[in-house]
Amino acid sequence: MTRNNLSLYPILSHHKYWNSKADFQLNVDTYELWVMFAVESGSFSYRIGEVEGTGRVGDVIVCPPGLSFQRDVTQVLTFHFIGFSFSSLAREAQSVKEQEQELQLQLSHSSYKLSIKHRSRLADNMDSLKQQSSYTDDQNHHWKNHLLNDIWQFCRQVEIYSDNNQDTALTDSLIEQAKAIIHQHCFQDFSMHHLAVELGISPVQLSRRFQRSLGITPSRYLTALRIDQVKLLLTETQLSLEQIAQASGYSNGFYLSRIFSKNMKVSPSEFRKMNRV
Repeated sequence: MTRNNLSLYPILSHHKYWNSKADFQLNVDTYELWVMFAVESGSFSYRIGEVEGTGRVGDVIVCPPGLSFQRDVTQVLTFHFIGFSFSSLAREAQSVKEQEQELQLQLSHSSYKLSIKHRSRLADNMDSLKQQSSYTDDQNHHWKNHLLNDIWQFCRQVEIYSDNNQDTALTDSLIEQAKAIIHQHCFQDFSMHHLAVELGISPVQLSRRFQRSLGITPSRYLTALRIDQVKLLLTETQLSLEQIAQASGYSNGFYLSRIFSKNMKVSPSEFRKMNRV
């Protein structure tokens, strides 16, 4: 994100909490406001303008006004539907409209999906929105607007960080190869030492180049992929922790539970209870 549209902040228009929705009443719609779909459980496929994507647990999808938003539930969906507009803190000449146009272009490059780094905080915000969903007084509206801004700012921080590292990432084709191998084998018994050997560099070189290119170590990158898989299986299947461990690259349920709790600040069983509807 550029410094110009960093000054944008959302102003809540309306919020609706949808619980266990098997399908959309409208498979396609166009909105006058910006809209946000924050997914608690389930998944849906979508097309915004000419861009396609899939929204899953923990994803936040943002659709600009005036664009066709096609969507189809692929697994029973629980989500927050939020309509909002933008204002700006900046005093520069660039108008809010110009900043919004710039933002729209940038969002299109990520399929209009914002990746949340602090997922536990996102879960807390969505839980608070859910608790407030049946109230309509002014104080409640003000509180929900605060929660929306907290979600938005965390999304933006992650995107700014990603943008700052984009040029470096593009210059290191070896790291792109490393990423591809990690994705291919992330749910299997996987060793960073073997990855380094396959790439023809030392483990230390791999770690340093990966960190420099992507801002994260390869081990933490692998862990993030596995944790996302674990969250998906916890919320969308009845598999036991041992079965989930085997499907996510972990040797056993005990080790999985330790890694998950360390990263998510909540146990797998508590996470499942929080996100199952």
